[in-house]
Amino acid sequence: MHYRNRVWVGLLFVGLGLLGCSSARDVEVSGNVTAASTVMVGDKVVIDFIDVVGEGSNVEQHVAHSTQLTALGDFKETVLLEGDRVLIRAFDDRNGDKTCSPEEAWGQTEAVVDGDKVEPTSLTLSTGICPQLHGE
Repeated sequence: MHYRNRVWVGLLFVGLGLLGCSSARDVEVSGNVTAASTVMVGDKVVIDFIDVVGEGSNVEQHVAHSTQLTALGDFKETVLLEGDRVLIRAFDDRNGDKTCSPEEAWGQTEAVVDGDKVEPTSLTLSTGICPQLHGE
């Protein structure tokens, strides 16, 4: 019985240690999503907040958080980020698959994380093929 308790206590300390080693922090990200005058946008505008970690050929990107707007406009989210940059990608999710598909209007911008926030950003949706993330 005592052996089992020691195992659980050991696993708890290892888990807490791993959590303590993460350099991720909560970052406030805000901005505005608009669309080009030639683009019609539906009621599902998805915004992906992509954590950018590393530089050059060692860069890794992964979606840290997503949210959805019912119309073009302002957004404000708290996102758990590890890197010093965040790629903000918005797209008109017409087919409802929560990924940026070739026929959907999209826009993106990259912002620098300054402490626990990012300067407000602006994204304009237009047509074209969404780029792929690096390291995923």
